[in-house]
Amino acid sequence: MPRPGRPIGVTILTILQVISGIGDIGLGILLIFAYVVSTALVGGGFLATALLLLGFVAFGLGILSFALAYGLWAGKGWAWGLSIVGAIIGLIFGVLSLVSSLVSGGLTLENIADLVPIILYLLILVYLSTRNVRAFFGRAGGIAFGRQMVPAPGGPPYMPQTQPTYTQPPPQQAYYRQQEVYPQSTPWATIACSYCGAPNHPAANFCDSCGNRLR
Repeated sequence: MPRPGRPIGVTILTILQVISGIGDIGLGILLIFAYVVSTALVGGGFLATALLLLGFVAFGLGILSFALAYGLWAGKGWAWGLSIVGAIIGLIFGVLSLVSSLVSGGLTLENIADLVPIILYLLILVYLSTRNVRAFFGRAGGIAFGRQMVPAPGGPPYMPQTQPTYTQPPPQQAYYRQQEVYPQSTPWATIACSYCGAPNHPAANFCDSCGNRLR
């Protein structure tokens, strides 16, 4: 069956990935620029190296966000898988952060704010697991899978394939060549065969017609 159209939620996730990619690339450029300025003013060191590494990491995450946005927009299966993995990782970190905040400071307004990313990642996981979204990304379990194929409107009716039956051909009628029978009356200069009556030479030992022994 044809793949369903792009759901509106996938379009929203694609836009969010593009925005995230722009932010990560911008942050990476700023960190790399800070590394250059720090090296020129201070002469490098551990802080400058850390700024450079963080800049490259942020730049790489931005490129990954753009690639993921393309995959989501085009309905690629790998983009669906990466989105599921990313939502699970984000959910785990959100739960760990909430538990750490509750243990250290109890229930505060900041702890309640930590619930926002947890709820967001849960909604993303639930949405990506719906049948319509799974079908758009070509994943098993979507509405495009597990259905019986039906013919298009106006097309020929669907006919199930059956095994052909084989029958024995009718027996062939046997045709026998009728043996020619020669008249018994023979000229005085020939000798007649005692089996078929064909005339033969008087000196012949076998019949020229049927091969019967004459003498």
